Amino acid sequence: MSLLDPPNHFTLDGLAHAVRESGPRAGEPMVLLHGFADTGASFASLAAAIDAEAPGRYRFIAPDWRGHGDTGHAGRCYWFPEYLADLEALLDALPGLAAPITLVGHSMGGQVASFYAGLRPERVAHLVTLDSLNVPDADSSRAPRRYRRWLDAHRAPPSHAVHPDLATVSERIGRRYPELDGDTRHMLAAQWTRPVDGGRQWRFDPWHRAPFPQPFRIDDAMAIWREVRAAVLCIDAEDSPARALVAEADMARRRACFTDLTHRVMPGCGHMLHLEAPERVAALIQDFFGETRRA
Repeated sequence: MSLLDPPNHFTLDGLAHAVRESGPRAGEPMVLLHGFADTGASFASLAAAIDAEAPGRYRFIAPDWRGHGDTGHAGRCYWFPEYLADLEALLDALPGLAAPITLVGHSMGGQVASFYAGLRPERVAHLVTLDSLNVPDADSSRAPRRYRRWLDAHRAPPSHAVHPDLATVSERIGRRYPELDGDTRHMLAAQWTRPVDGGRQWRFDPWHRAPFPQPFRIDDAMAIWREVRAAVLCIDAEDSPARALVAEADMARRRACFTDLTHRVMPGCGHMLHLEAPERVAALIQDFFGETRRA
């Protein structure tokens, strides 16, 4: 069984949610939460690398967020709290899932995982964020523009362009994520798009392109992070463009909210570090687990 196999589906909040699993059902649950426009299948190489470090120890669970991959589309604006509600509903619905669990989240998935670990601290033993926690604090002066753009999206709903072939999609992915090799870009191009008349189209719901009228506020986030009781590992990528979003001193203040924190920076890696260097990420995670279990 692999995270690349066809997913199972659970109906949550009226949407069919795709969930891929690998590893033994009785293994320690590790929930892998992908970032924006991605799918759970992209964790296949990381799950394989972790399993190589600790064979048969973990039950890997990789959902596709609402409006992504093989999960249904809401067909309207998406709200960040919905991801939290979906995660909780999924944890309640999965058979044989024993608490507490490990949450591993990349980018947007790390943001969701970090909030959930603070809101339901009794359910999360370990939290691993991959190049995450770096959403800039919102500028209140831009609130009128955000709300106008949100209203405009309802007058003219967002849509996706059609790309002629997988090679074109792969090239676009390479421009955004130059750290990825050709085989990985091609794999993601197939995962992230679907065939349509005239070529390929992104699979994530175009409504994700609509702006949030109510933005991210760092004071709210830090209050939630201070409630986290899990052991936390933050892995950042040295060459990620996300490092320009928030000053390092501010990132340090964000990480300081966690009472049990390990922070690592991976040199020579970009934002998609779990795809670029899965063995290195797996080794850091296993070292972290070893340290926290000995403590």
